[in-house]
Amino acid sequence: MNHRVQLGMLVCVMSGGFVFLQYPKIINSITVGGHWVVILCTGLLQMVFTLIYKKGLDYFPKKDVIDIFRQMGKWAACIVLVPLAFVLTAMVGFGLRAHSDATIAIFLNRTPSWAVLAVFVFLAAFAAVKGLETMMRASVIVFIIVNSLVLFIAFTVIINFDVHNASPVLPTSPKFLLNTKFYYLSGFSALLFIGFVPSENNMKYGQLFMVCTYVTLLILLIIYLPIFVFGQETLVTFRYPVEEAVNIVDLRWFIFSRQTVFFGISLIGFTIFLNAVILWMTGQIMQKTFNWQRTKSYYWIIALALIAFLMGVYVPNRDMVEKLLVLSTNAHALFIVIITFTIFIYGVLGNLRMASYEKK
Repeated sequence: MNHRVQLGMLVCVMSGGFVFLQYPKIINSITVGGHWVVILCTGLLQMVFTLIYKKGLDYFPKKDVIDIFRQMGKWAACIVLVPLAFVLTAMVGFGLRAHSDATIAIFLNRTPSWAVLAVFVFLAAFAAVKGLETMMRASVIVFIIVNSLVLFIAFTVIINFDVHNASPVLPTSPKFLLNTKFYYLSGFSALLFIGFVPSENNMKYGQLFMVCTYVTLLILLIIYLPIFVFGQETLVTFRYPVEEAVNIVDLRWFIFSRQTVFFGISLIGFTIFLNAVILWMTGQIMQKTFNWQRTKSYYWIIALALIAFLMGVYVPNRDMVEKLLVLSTNAHALFIVIITFTIFIYGVLGNLRMASYEKK
């Protein structure tokens, strides 16, 4: 299969890992109606950032984002990329802890959270050590299987839909555009990963548009499944609204009596690949930034995976996990803005210098 297609599927799988748990809760806190407007505006904002980022990367066709910052100077890589690596590590630790708690709530009630977290961290680190090419090939299978399960979930939940629960159709006011949470939603994005593949081997603009469209449709599905079932007022009382929506489906006619089994499998599939790629990114950042001859990238991956495990396992409760996860995701959103515009401006200035030099 085409390299760029595999890359696109991997980004889609990563995006699924981002939006399943905290994303619905934040969207529901921003607006009491017209969720689709907020989601489309978020998708449009995400697409704008993607185009700016891609255009900046195109000025350096043979280099990835780490090489570009090293070209600016090692100081630039240390100031921007090393803190990013620790923010990503925090996202792995708190994100996997949140997904561990969700998995336990679905079908592992008697299993301690540290054990599930340890398995998740091990699987993510193992996949990251295997490298990007392996994850890209495996993502094709995961993409097909997990999306089939998501569609199965959607079709079986339809029987409990009440379209009146989605009212009001439009937001009561456009004030959500002034809400800082709206902009922090950009942190639930695999955008920065695109820069870790040189532009000449990366997705074309049309493929990026297809990926953004897929992510937007997936978010619409995840947000509106519980809305159509419960309505806005009931929805805000749930910790995991999607899980609650699929849990009430009667599947006694099927081999699995609980619909949440499929939701849990989908969640695990998205989660492992998301955090595996993030760990791979942190390994690449640390290895290329410091460039120690005797240190391989997988040493960094293993070390940061252990740090992520310790960060996740020592959080005392779910409420604190959610707060720390949102905080690290907010920091990720800030890095997306900083890196996107830094790469673009540096590329434009470099191109202008080159043009003036050629005129001389």
